Amino acid sequence: MLVYAIVKFIVYCLWCFIGLRLLAPAHARPVAAIGYGALRWLLGLGLGIGVFILAGSIKQESAGLLYLLIYTPLRVVEWGIIAAILLGRYKVGKSGGIYARVISWVAGGILVSYLSDMVSPEGLAGKFCVGRCLC
Repeated sequence: MLVYAIVKFIVYCLWCFIGLRLLAPAHARPVAAIGYGALRWLLGLGLGIGVFILAGSIKQESAGLLYLLIYTPLRVVEWGIIAAILLGRYKVGKSGGIYARVISWVAGGILVSYLSDMVSPEGLAGKFCVGRCLC
């Protein structure tokens, strides 16, 4: 579980650096990316604990569908929060296709989140980690 948490943290920091480069290139600094990655990781931890409490026991045969139904909208919100913070903090204008870049970055963040779940204990066992993922 520790390896999974560390991998998630690193992946989120890297993805936040990409987000800074894409949305606010003048402010793309590794230290800022680590801060945003940490915030995203903490959001995922908190909401992941909430899913764990609310989801309860999940039957393995329905885990795949539940995994997608629960985590996709949750991750849209999580990455959307980070995008909104970046846009607000750096006063990113509404020109130059910013909305398309935001949507692409959030969608990529969702994909990155799913891919990093593969190193969870459940993912390594070929299962879905519903209720036990660090969102």
